[in-house]
Amino acid sequence: MNLVGAATLGLGLGVLTGIPLGVINVAIVDAAVARRRSFALGLGLGGATADAIHAALAFLGIGRLVAAHPDWMRALAIAAAAIILGYAVLSWRRGEQRTTTPEGTGAARGFATGIALTLPNPGALAAWAAVAASLWPAAQTAEALVFAACVGVGSALWFTVLGRIVGRVRRDHPALRHAPRIALVLFALLALIGLVRAFS
Repeated sequence: MNLVGAATLGLGLGVLTGIPLGVINVAIVDAAVARRRSFALGLGLGGATADAIHAALAFLGIGRLVAAHPDWMRALAIAAAAIILGYAVLSWRRGEQRTTTPEGTGAARGFATGIALTLPNPGALAAWAAVAASLWPAAQTAEALVFAACVGVGSALWFTVLGRIVGRVRRDHPALRHAPRIALVLFALLALIGLVRAFS
């Protein structure tokens, strides 16, 4: 496969893997509902960057190395769950306070948060390692890096579209009434699922 093929495959998989329910999707929707648009954009870009890093590590063989050590996977799962639950509590408290201009709503803070919520996730790294082993085990370094970069671009495109769609919903829409509570439950469930997978 050449570099153009690597870019096309990476872009497509970046979009497709971003669509299923995950921590960044929930965080973006939660932020967009609260009209924290810049923060939601930063979350998406940070999550996409972490996706690209996961893909690069997987194709360079580091993903398989981590997946082969259950203790490392468990440690990462615990760290990821703690970060997700900590973020969920902070987000919930912010919603309860009903602050219209909360601190840390900028894109830069969102970017850092997106990376923190995604990068420690051992499940995502293991999934990309499986993709690398099954789809393209003989990828050259240049091809792998182009692929990973385009995964990030594809993820960023999806996350940006998601944030814009949710951000355009009327603030008084009935569907948004329970959004913060739903987000809190989903964060907790995703953290629990990550721990169960790592310890099973």
